[in-house]
Amino acid sequence: MMPEDMRRDLSITQQYVYLDNAATTPVPSPIIDEMIEYFEEYCANIERGAYSIAAKASQVCDDARKQIAGQLLHCDLDEFIFTRNQTQAVNFVAYSLEHPFLNRWSTGFKFAQPLVKWTPESKIVSTLIEHHSNYLPWLRLAKHVDAQFHSITPTEEGRLLPEMFTEVVDEHTKLVAFQHASNAMGTKHDVAAIIRAIKAANPQCLVFIDGAQGAGHMPVNVKTLGCDFYSFSGHKGPLGPPGTGGLYVRDELLRRMEPAEVGGGAIADVTANDYMLRSDHRARRWDPGTPNIIGLIGLGAAVKYLNRIGTQRIVEHEHKLTKHLLDGLREIPNLVIYGPKEDMTWKVGAVCFNIEGWASHDLSLALDSQWKILTRAGHHCCQPLMRLLNIWDTYAGNVRASFHYFNLIEEVDTLIEALKTLAG
Repeated sequence: MMPEDMRRDLSITQQYVYLDNAATTPVPSPIIDEMIEYFEEYCANIERGAYSIAAKASQVCDDARKQIAGQLLHCDLDEFIFTRNQTQAVNFVAYSLEHPFLNRWSTGFKFAQPLVKWTPESKIVSTLIEHHSNYLPWLRLAKHVDAQFHSITPTEEGRLLPEMFTEVVDEHTKLVAFQHASNAMGTKHDVAAIIRAIKAANPQCLVFIDGAQGAGHMPVNVKTLGCDFYSFSGHKGPLGPPGTGGLYVRDELLRRMEPAEVGGGAIADVTANDYMLRSDHRARRWDPGTPNIIGLIGLGAAVKYLNRIGTQRIVEHEHKLTKHLLDGLREIPNLVIYGPKEDMTWKVGAVCFNIEGWASHDLSLALDSQWKILTRAGHHCCQPLMRLLNIWDTYAGNVRASFHYFNLIEEVDTLIEALKTLAG
């Protein structure tokens, strides 16, 4: 599949220069078709339905889970939890680290040993470049369990380096949470190297990776990375519908995690005084009640669509677009670029910038109203980073152009010429 082929599946590309893929990527029509087919052909609830279309709905959803776990994250099926987005995934883990696992055992209805034994010396580590969804839950958890909270400061170009973590991680560190790539600076991090450094400093330390800007934009193999948790949103790189996402949890941890919610579909047996959570599909303990069936079908179809393109092709195409944009922006006076500008090794398909004299929102609105170029402006849910960059008061954030496989060099040229005009 070529970028032009993908554009034929996205009617929005006929009207706009769509450069807001780090927030949401438009859903290609073949994925929409599979969701419509569910509504029109076999609209039924999943699991325990004895009739034919209920069985088909269950099978399609099971196949979707296998696609997402095996092809997008390269993890075991029962290590993948379907979520509504990346934010819910983070909060799921934060909840389980605060609340011990409750279940019926041979010795009675009681709590298991907690995943983490918290003390006032315990440390939780995050970074100042994180999206709020990978920062606030950990900050709150630290307060709830009376632990210390530490924030690592990235380099001027927005990079996180292994040595930054080894300076902080010690025997008291219980959790480190950081991103695969930045949505506000377009920086990619050497996740595997950082995790190795963390585990060398403290093998018992848990590592959570926010993959919202990773999965779908680049190959992800959670086993190779060596993380304990990896979360993503389905509606960004993976091309799925909004309201979908996922969470990888290492099997040993998942067995002892307390679900944030309980109810139908999560249990194997219930009495008047206790319950036993299901063990046949442990990840579904986190998906009680009727799930987002249409979203799960759509996300599974999206992973199949991604496979038609090839993740490495996406990486190479976004790299080409990003380099072309950076080369053009460097020629514009009074324009400031955030994130890596020369070394493309640590750059993803998102470029953030400001023009002196323009508030970020006003600049983004001008690009839309005059050229139908759609960008994202503001703090990108990264207010601590914006304050660190000293652009919160001046620009109220920055403007971000972010790519996917359907974007073209000609669209990048349109953006460059528009910014030249606006820069005066």
